[in-house]
Amino acid sequence: MKLIIKLTAIILAILVSCTNNGPNVSDELNIESVLRSLVDNDSALGMDGFGSSGDMDLDHEVGLESEFGLGKMLSDTLLYGQDYKIRFGRRIFNKERSIDFEVGVDTVIGSVTFNITGEFIVRAIDTTNLELIDSIGFSKEFSSYFYRKIRFVQESDLDSIEGFRWKIDAITPLTGGTGDKVNISNISLYSLDSLLNTGELIYSFDIDESGELYIDRDDLPIYASFDKILIQAQVINNGPEFTMNSSEAGEWVFVNYGRSRMERGRRRLQDLGLNVDQAANDNIHSGIFRVHGPGPNQVRGVFRTFYETIDLSTIFVSDGGYNTCVWSIPYKVLR
Repeated sequence: MKLIIKLTAIILAILVSCTNNGPNVSDELNIESVLRSLVDNDSALGMDGFGSSGDMDLDHEVGLESEFGLGKMLSDTLLYGQDYKIRFGRRIFNKERSIDFEVGVDTVIGSVTFNITGEFIVRAIDTTNLELIDSIGFSKEFSSYFYRKIRFVQESDLDSIEGFRWKIDAITPLTGGTGDKVNISNISLYSLDSLLNTGELIYSFDIDESGELYIDRDDLPIYASFDKILIQAQVINNGPEFTMNSSEAGEWVFVNYGRSRMERGRRRLQDLGLNVDQAANDNIHSGIFRVHGPGPNQVRGVFRTFYETIDLSTIFVSDGGYNTCVWSIPYKVLR
C-alpha cells in the first residue's frame, strides 16, 4: 500500500513538473495566434512600399507630405551624355511570409521570412523627346529572400483573465536580397545644419549586428519633419564589377522609404566624390535625405526604409543577373 502511495505521489509530481515547465501544445497554438495578430497589425513591420508597381525615376516621391503639402516629385537626376535617363522599379507578383516561434515561459522569439517574386523593370527615356528607347529598356524576373527576428514579452494587464498580455518588445532589421555579389556593411545617419555642415552621428547600424541587433519597438529611430539628414552606406562589391563612368563604382545605392506603393519615395546615394560624398569609389555612398511629414493632420507616423545596393549589371545588362542587398529599418516622423 505504501508503495502505491509513493508511486502515485511521484507520478503526480512529474505531471505537475511538466505542467509548470511551459505551455503545452494547445497553449502554444493560442499564443502563436495572438502573436501573429500583433505582427499583422503593427505598422512598423511588413514590406509594403518596397515594390513600385512599375518603373520610376531614380529619385522620386509620391503621396508623402512635403513642406508644400501632398504631391508628386520626379527628378531627372542622371542624364547620360544628355541623351537619356534611366528609370527602374519592381512589380511584385507574389509575397509569402512565414513565422516560426520559439516559445518560452514569458518570452517568445519569432523568426520571420519573406519570399518575394516579381519583375524588375528598366526603362530609358530620350531626353530630347521624352520617348522610350526600346533598345535599352528590358525586364527580368527575380526572387528575393528576407529575414528578421521579433521578440515578444508578457506585460501586466489587470483587465485580462490571465493577468497579462503579449506585446512586441523589439525587432531586428529586415535583411536580405538576391545573390551574394553586393552587400551593405554599415549604414550611418548624421544631422545637418542649415548650411549642410555635418553634425553629430544620429544612428549607426553594422552588418555584424544586423541579424541580432534588436531595436526596441517603442524606441524606433525618430526624425523631425522636413529636417535634412546625411546618409552614408558602406558597401561591398565582390565583383566582377560592371562600371558606367570614371568613378569605376560598380554599384548604385538607394534609400527607399514610405509605407505603401502609394506613399513612397526613393533617393540615390552617390560615390562620385562630389558634394557631401568625400571620396570617389571608396565604397561609401552618401546623400542628403529630406524628411517628409507624418501626413496631413497627423502629429506622428510610422514608416519603413529599405536601404538597397544594386550592382550595375543588374540595371544595365538584360542578361546580367539580379544582385541586390537590402536592409529595412522602420522609423517615426514627428511634426
